[in-house]
Amino acid sequence: MEFILTVILIFFVISLLGRLFFRYVLPWWLARFFKKQQRKYEQHFYNEQTINKEEKIRYDKSSVEGNINPDVGEYIDYEEIDDNEENKN
Repeated sequence: MEFILTVILIFFVISLLGRLFFRYVLPWWLARFFKKQQRKYEQHFYNEQTINKEEKIRYDKSSVEGNINPDVGEYIDYEEIDDNEENKN
Protein backbone atom coordinates (compact mmCIF):
# COMPACT_ATOMS: atom_id res chain seq x y z
CA MET A 1 0.00 0.00 0.00
CA GLU A 2 2.87 2.36 0.80
CA PHE A 3 4.40 1.68 -2.61
CA ILE A 4 1.22 2.78 -4.42
CA LEU A 5 0.97 5.97 -2.34
CA THR A 6 4.65 6.72 -3.04
CA VAL A 7 4.13 6.27 -6.79
CA ILE A 8 1.04 8.53 -6.72
CA LEU A 9 2.93 11.16 -4.71
CA ILE A 10 5.91 11.04 -7.12
CA PHE A 11 3.55 11.30 -10.11
CA PHE A 12 1.79 14.28 -8.51
CA VAL A 13 5.10 16.08 -7.77
CA ILE A 14 6.44 15.45 -11.29
CA SER A 15 3.23 16.71 -12.90
CA LEU A 16 3.26 19.81 -10.66
CA LEU A 17 6.90 20.54 -11.53
CA GLY A 18 6.15 19.97 -15.22
CA ARG A 19 3.29 22.46 -15.13
CA LEU A 20 5.46 25.02 -13.40
CA PHE A 21 8.25 24.46 -15.90
CA PHE A 22 6.03 24.84 -18.95
CA ARG A 23 4.12 27.77 -17.51
CA TYR A 24 6.98 29.88 -16.13
CA VAL A 25 10.46 28.58 -16.92
CA LEU A 26 10.05 27.67 -20.60
CA PRO A 27 8.49 31.01 -21.69
CA TRP A 28 11.16 32.93 -19.76
CA TRP A 29 13.91 30.84 -21.32
CA LEU A 30 12.50 31.20 -24.86
CA ALA A 31 12.09 34.98 -24.47
CA ARG A 32 15.68 35.24 -23.27
CA PHE A 33 16.90 33.06 -26.14
CA PHE A 34 15.04 35.10 -28.80
CA LYS A 35 16.22 38.42 -27.36
CA LYS A 36 19.80 37.16 -27.47
CA GLN A 37 19.38 36.03 -31.09
CA GLN A 38 17.82 39.38 -32.00
CA ARG A 39 20.77 41.24 -30.47
CA LYS A 40 23.19 39.07 -32.44
CA TYR A 41 21.28 39.71 -35.68
CA GLU A 42 21.12 43.46 -35.06
CA GLN A 43 24.83 43.58 -34.26
CA HIS A 44 25.65 41.63 -37.42
CA PHE A 45 23.37 43.86 -39.52
CA TYR A 46 24.90 47.00 -38.03
CA ASN A 47 28.42 45.72 -38.74
CA GLU A 48 27.49 44.90 -42.34
CA GLN A 49 26.12 48.42 -42.86
CA THR A 50 29.23 50.10 -41.49
CA ILE A 51 31.51 47.87 -43.57
CA ASN A 52 29.51 48.61 -46.74
CA LYS A 53 29.68 52.36 -46.08
CA GLU A 54 33.45 52.23 -45.61
CA GLU A 55 34.12 50.07 -48.68
CA LYS A 56 32.13 52.12 -51.21
CA ILE A 57 34.20 53.09 -54.21
CA ARG A 58 34.51 56.80 -54.74
CA TYR A 59 35.18 58.17 -58.20
CA ASP A 60 35.27 61.50 -59.96
CA LYS A 61 32.29 61.76 -62.31
CA SER A 62 33.97 64.29 -64.57
CA SER A 63 36.84 61.94 -65.41
CA VAL A 64 34.51 59.04 -66.11
CA GLU A 65 32.06 61.04 -68.24
CA GLY A 66 34.86 62.37 -70.45
CA ASN A 67 36.01 58.88 -71.44
CA ILE A 68 32.62 57.46 -72.47
CA ASN A 69 31.74 57.51 -76.17
CA PRO A 70 28.04 56.73 -76.75
CA ASP A 71 28.65 55.71 -80.40
CA VAL A 72 30.93 52.84 -79.45
CA GLY A 73 29.33 49.61 -78.44
CA GLU A 74 29.26 45.92 -79.11
CA TYR A 75 27.30 44.79 -82.16
CA ILE A 76 26.18 41.21 -82.41
CA ASP A 77 25.09 39.94 -85.81
CA TYR A 78 22.44 37.28 -85.57
CA GLU A 79 20.15 35.39 -87.88
CA GLU A 80 16.64 34.29 -86.96
CA ILE A 81 15.88 30.62 -87.48
CA ASP A 82 12.32 29.45 -87.88
CA ASP A 83 11.67 26.31 -85.84
CA ASN A 84 9.04 25.11 -88.28
CA GLU A 85 11.54 24.88 -91.15
CA GLU A 86 13.86 22.66 -89.10
CA ASN A 87 11.04 20.25 -88.31
CA LYS A 88 10.04 19.89 -91.98
CA ASN A 89 13.50 18.65 -93.10
